[in-house]
Amino acid sequence: MASPSDRFRQIISYALVTGRDAHGKPTLGAVTSARARVQPSRRLIRDAGGNEHLASHVIYTDAPLTLLHRLWLPGEDTSDFNRARRPVAVDELVDGAGMVRFRKVWL
Repeated sequence: MASPSDRFRQIISYALVTGRDAHGKPTLGAVTSARARVQPSRRLIRDAGGNEHLASHVIYTDAPLTLLHRLWLPGEDTSDFNRARRPVAVDELVDGAGMVRFRKVWL
């Protein structure tokens, strides 16, 4: 049986927000790349706090992403923090054995 990651044909980049500098600007850890499937999406979703957001993209990946990460879509300049996107929600999809197979990340 094919793995969901066999369909991840694009490359995204991501970095963990490790803190903030004296001016409040986020500081990031190392930028890492991962295979993913990026789909434009116009969907109204709710975050963990119950607030509604209009999602612009949904990303399927097996990268260990959380709400604390910042993401760059394929082809974007990772040296420009202003191009980084913040996840609104991350859903973990689990297989029959209880293992996380991939994540569905809403931007």
